[in-house]
Amino acid sequence: MKCPNCKSPSIIRKGRRKTRFGFRQLYHCKECRREFADSKLLHKTYGPKVISSAISYYNLGNTLEESVKLANKRYKVKVSKSSVSQWLKEFRDVCTYHKLRTAVVKGYQKDILVSKTFIHNGLAYNFRYHKAKLEMFCEDKEIAPLALYIKRFKERGCPSFFDEIENRCSQMKVDVKIKKDTKLNNACRLADFALKSCNNNSQRHSAVESFMLINDSSTIACEVPVWLWEKGMDLGISGHVDVLQVRHDKIYILDFKPKAHKENEQKVASQLFWYAIGLSFRTTIPLKKFVCAWFDEQAYYEFIPSEIDIKYQRLNTLENKSRQNHACI
Repeated sequence: MKCPNCKSPSIIRKGRRKTRFGFRQLYHCKECRREFADSKLLHKTYGPKVISSAISYYNLGNTLEESVKLANKRYKVKVSKSSVSQWLKEFRDVCTYHKLRTAVVKGYQKDILVSKTFIHNGLAYNFRYHKAKLEMFCEDKEIAPLALYIKRFKERGCPSFFDEIENRCSQMKVDVKIKKDTKLNNACRLADFALKSCNNNSQRHSAVESFMLINDSSTIACEVPVWLWEKGMDLGISGHVDVLQVRHDKIYILDFKPKAHKENEQKVASQLFWYAIGLSFRTTIPLKKFVCAWFDEQAYYEFIPSEIDIKYQRLNTLENKSRQNHACI
């Protein structure tokens, strides 16, 4: 935490302030000697969890009245309809889904999200996709196979051999040269909003992915499985894409990385590169249609996978080579 006035990290706890909804911790800055409360959203009576949940309920197809009731019931508060209406207006530049909501509610009502949990290597992955955005954005002939690829997981799940693939995209570091474009975009602002509602670090990924899927106008799916057999390295590789977006007829593969600026550039670029190669192979969509990026609430790093010059090095692997046939199914 830093002082909101002078940005100094030299702060100490100094009592609590009673509010209508409990207590807020007070802090004292040693540098500028100002005192401040721990409010994550300035000048707000309600906390970020209440505000983000109310907005999400509304964007899931509920009416304003229904959204108010759901938020009040979940958090034991008494939010008014006018408050939720004000939040929707105030955060419309971040929660850009409002551009699509009318058309989506008309065509899909509340039947919007599809969810399925996969257990791979002892870890649970909550695969989800936004039915309306997926169908609306994948009308282009070149991108249409992506919708078919994502939809099939609802009924068929992952292939039986998926869990047997030992090599993970996040672990397969290769020598890549990238030209990354650094900028702050709406993915950062969405992540910042979502992270304010987290109580601990273990909730970060799920909170960011869920908030983007519901409230962003371009996010179509989260935790999407992908796999391939790489002939250049003679091994199978698998993974799960954090966030998939469709923008300007391009498919964006996004990975949320807390403290993105400290990430090993070669490692994270390799991981995203494998995601792009795998999705391109599985969907037959040209690699030039993909864009890769990693981000957090403060930075967004983007590169074009088709521009990467990669040198393959054959690795020794204990995997049964017969999996090559399975990986191509």
